[in-house]
Amino acid sequence: MDKDAGDSRILLPNVEFYITNVCNLTCSNCNRFNDYDFKGWQRWGDYADLHAQWSKKIRLQRITILGGEPLLNPTILDWVDGINQLWNKPVQILTNGTRLNAVPNLYDRINQYGSSKPWLRHGTKNWIGVSLHNENDREHCFEEIKKFLKGNVKYVHINDPENVNNAYTYGAQHAFVDSNYMRVCVWEYTEFYNAAITRDKFGQLTLHNSNPSLAHKICGFARYKCFHFIRGQIYKCGPVALFPEFDLQHPLAIGTEDRELINSYRALNVNDSTEQISEFFNQHQPIPQCKFCPDNHSIIKLMAVSKKVGATSSYD
Repeated sequence: MDKDAGDSRILLPNVEFYITNVCNLTCSNCNRFNDYDFKGWQRWGDYADLHAQWSKKIRLQRITILGGEPLLNPTILDWVDGINQLWNKPVQILTNGTRLNAVPNLYDRINQYGSSKPWLRHGTKNWIGVSLHNENDREHCFEEIKKFLKGNVKYVHINDPENVNNAYTYGAQHAFVDSNYMRVCVWEYTEFYNAAITRDKFGQLTLHNSNPSLAHKICGFARYKCFHFIRGQIYKCGPVALFPEFDLQHPLAIGTEDRELINSYRALNVNDSTEQISEFFNQHQPIPQCKFCPDNHSIIKLMAVSKKVGATSSYD
């Protein structure tokens, strides 16, 4: 990975902090399996020391906090504060947009990064990204965004020069900016690729049995080299990090050998040697667990995205 001449830490251009399995929506073929009754979330305080150690070894460039629905994590503001302080970088919270106005002090926490540093451009603020999966919810989503923002709220076309820092929009279809230069961008993803978890002919939850090389070749995680912080460890792949936990909650219809395989993946630990860390980031070949993801993509239209019954509690 790249390094600045004056900074020996390894640079990770794209990092996601996955902080909860809990979601209040059911989007079929969610690649983090949050469309099932998948429980469990992470307190910032439980992993703060690990992240502090990591901050001495790696630099982060583009940072996203997501889930599940990250605004259902009761320590979401601690995550924002902690990452800001350790890496001195803005973060994006990637949300489904349904709870923007349900988290006390969210606006102030998102707005604070950069506000005390007038020499920084306003484009360096924390910001919100909304992933909208049902086009029928667009109007309601936009109203929630306008309610969340303050002062004069302007709808900004993504290619408008007045849009704050276009480099962070990454193809979003919509953006809103308010009087404080607070920014909310909206991506409309109404189609998903088929996920790793599927159903067999008996209707049981299972995994694919694919050609690992072909699955890796079409993998978005591999293509865009997106790394994942989960429970203080670093993964290259979101699904492989979640297979064991999902299997404990919803036993998969897989054999003993495959169950051993999903539990054998070793994430990168902060106490690993310099050589192990370097090898982890420089190795871009398929892993055996790639067999569990599809080796061909079927695009599936999300005809409806519904709320889960009983999934409104952040502690589910």
